[in-house]
Amino acid sequence: MASKKRLKIAVVVNRQKHGAQALLRELQTYEEANGDLEFLWEKQAAALLRTHGHELATLAKKADLFLVAGGDGSLLEIARKLFPAQVPILGVNLGSLGFLTSLAQTEVMAALPQIAAGRWRSSPRLALETVIHRGRKKTVIPCALNDIVVSRGSRSQLVHIRVQVGHAFVTEYECDGLIVSTPTGSTAYSVSAGGPMISPETRALALTPICPHTLTNRSLVVGTDLPIRLQIPSQPNPLTVQFDGQSGGTLHAGDWLEIKPASAPVILAYTRDRDFYTILRQKLRWSGASV
Repeated sequence: MASKKRLKIAVVVNRQKHGAQALLRELQTYEEANGDLEFLWEKQAAALLRTHGHELATLAKKADLFLVAGGDGSLLEIARKLFPAQVPILGVNLGSLGFLTSLAQTEVMAALPQIAAGRWRSSPRLALETVIHRGRKKTVIPCALNDIVVSRGSRSQLVHIRVQVGHAFVTEYECDGLIVSTPTGSTAYSVSAGGPMISPETRALALTPICPHTLTNRSLVVGTDLPIRLQIPSQPNPLTVQFDGQSGGTLHAGDWLEIKPASAPVILAYTRDRDFYTILRQKLRWSGASV
């Protein structure tokens, strides 16, 4: 009988996080003692182990699964760099709060036999493509997994942002900024600004104004079948745009953004006993226990 193919797991760590090297040592020890998994080390992880490492592009072609240890920010960064590769990403939380990560550092070793046996699941997540239009020039941001934020930056003035969904005019917000959030990103900046939490595999987006001048301007949930258009009217100062917390530069009067679903989803991986609602209960300390 042919031997079962070993699962190849690419390992990426945030070297700045406490516990990163200790986790790598545990993974290395597990691989040496068990023959059910093969770890492929990304270059920075390999440097901590003083062993051979690979570039991300190479790992995307070789690996069956990515294990990303750090926090939500680390996972978002790797998701952007891997896009549009459809390799599942399993997040390990080395920080204090992570809605995207599946496992705490202390849970990894116990989960490895389950992962080797195929007892894990993939969760396809909607990502966003954004095209920034400035005259005839177009700048494409191919993947934002959490959100796109247009805001006043460090300036004190309120900003104006006109919103269309398809060809329909929605409103012109007067606010500190506007968050366009995916379901995955609904538990990030959007929820702190008063937006809804959305089940992560839902095909919907949340438009959430930041500190709106008019109290009737509330978060709006829209579908993904029509593109969202954000227009920048004439105003005293430029605005800033960010994608998953990364700077996308400034926006000036006359610029506009077209936001729509990305060309491919981002695939996150979770153990069978971990789901969105379990993570919500744990992170938000909701009452009650599953039966």
